[in-house]
Amino acid sequence: MVSANKLQEVIVQQGKNVLVSMKNLKHSAKKKSKERSDLFEKFCANKHSFDVYTYIDSNLEQLAEVQVFIQKLELFSDDFECIRRNFDAEVDVKHAETLYEEILTAYNAMVKGLGFADDAVNAKRF
Repeated sequence: MVSANKLQEVIVQQGKNVLVSMKNLKHSAKKKSKERSDLFEKFCANKHSFDVYTYIDSNLEQLAEVQVFIQKLELFSDDFECIRRNFDAEVDVKHAETLYEEILTAYNAMVKGLGFADDAVNAKRF
């Protein structure tokens, strides 16, 4: 069985993986290509892994900071859902950029709430 602290550490790391794939997707938001679609799939895969790790411990899953992070990720994902079926679909880039900033803030609140404040990201440099 995985200790609670180890699981929290894994959740923080997987959250950071989501951020990296989200950043790459955000940078390609204006492009209409298979590359953007592939980046969206990678983001979805990382998000799914994050979700799976949170489901392991319902106490962690129900933490307010974790829930806010998950909800913000869902909104970001919704902005790109249209490209699953149409590589050339328009994405609301401004909305995605706004959500990106909100997600970085939510991630920082989550890692601090989990006791890993040193893993917070600098939103200006990330």
